[in-house]
Amino acid sequence: MNKVQQIFSLIIISCIILLCSCNKEDECLDATVRFTNTSDHPYNLFIDGAFQKEIAGNSFFELDLLEGEHSARAEQVSGFILFPTVKETTLNVFGCQEVGWVFP
Repeated sequence: MNKVQQIFSLIIISCIILLCSCNKEDECLDATVRFTNTSDHPYNLFIDGAFQKEIAGNSFFELDLLEGEHSARAEQVSGFILFPTVKETTLNVFGCQEVGWVFP
């Protein structure tokens, strides 16, 4: 085997190894969701019924969620007279995407 054949064989073997090393686990199974509070007052954020974080007024919070359908609820913490403002939505999350929800 001459030098050219050896180099060509190494290139072919390297390409085969690289192609075989890719797998489905490299695909995205989650997405980043940005929750934006446009109120001057803080809101508690609940995802699928579980408390996540208090989001200060005029700020945002980013969270990675698994692909699929999720329920989101934002409940006003302060600044209300009788009852807090409550906003709810359903988020459809697809892998490798950025999603946003603006409330109130």
